[in-house]
Amino acid sequence: MLTPEQVRKIQSTVWEADLALGRQDYQLASQKMWDATALAIKFVAEERGWPHATFDDIYAAGHKIALEQDDDSAAVSELNFAECYRANAQWKMFDDSEVVEDWNLASGFIERILGHPIRQLS
Repeated sequence: MLTPEQVRKIQSTVWEADLALGRQDYQLASQKMWDATALAIKFVAEERGWPHATFDDIYAAGHKIALEQDDDSAAVSELNFAECYRANAQWKMFDDSEVVEDWNLASGFIERILGHPIRQLS
């Protein structure tokens, strides 16, 4: 279970992503959304004693978390989708319109970890 301070840090990063999206800075928005996802995964991994220092560690921990979900295939898809935002931030893989269209899907994995919508106050 994440602490209220950890939840606030994740929410703050999502807020930064939303602001970047509003400024039409799609690569920064993508990076911030991945950062929020990675932060949520890191907090869980840290609590469980799992490695979380590198991207590979965080992705592997995220995959473990996904497999624990009732709908694990959907959770794995959400994790992969979040990782696509990371790739978009680095290599501009999406058209800007795709970032906007799928924006509300981007936080799906975070919401699984939190157990409620990310933009909901805890």
